[in-house]
Amino acid sequence: MSACPLGYGGDAKDALSSKGSESPPAELSGKREVSTIPSADGSNFLYPSEKQFFTSATAKGHELDPQDMSMVIAIHNAVNERTWQDILKYEKLHDCADPKLIRFLGRPGELTPKARLGSLFGRTLPFDRHDWHVDRCGTHVRYVVDFYDGQQSPTHPVSIHIDARPELSWAGLKDRLMLWWRG
Repeated sequence: MSACPLGYGGDAKDALSSKGSESPPAELSGKREVSTIPSADGSNFLYPSEKQFFTSATAKGHELDPQDMSMVIAIHNAVNERTWQDILKYEKLHDCADPKLIRFLGRPGELTPKARLGSLFGRTLPFDRHDWHVDRCGTHVRYVVDFYDGQQSPTHPVSIHIDARPELSWAGLKDRLMLWWRG
């Protein structure tokens, strides 16, 4: 699990709250950033623009302040970059020099077995979950990712803990143990 401290003044979920849908304001940027995450077609994934993110989030019933969009996008992109780096730690255990992200699926509200077990022992539930599907030189591998609010500090008012790991399978358990053993 890694921490991703970010310089945004508020809780990671503050920018999203349940309300209605709106049209994207004209002042939102349509510019998309290129990620470092390679896709199955060989190009790198493009992050959503402010306008795309706003449209998608409001269509799901979230209310966003358009003035916060540049920071929301910065947080979104930084968290995804850190998630990919955490996945690459597992991928380095294998002989594939060029793993690629096939797709990812947001599964908010669905708990992973680890998150469910942790909650039984008093751990806070994650605020989001994703499944990332990776092409490991022809082998399909699924990673599960839990996102938790982290400990805020004066220098990092937002901190997100990312728990990215291979799915709960024999091969996934083997990778988890191998990475743990290597420290």
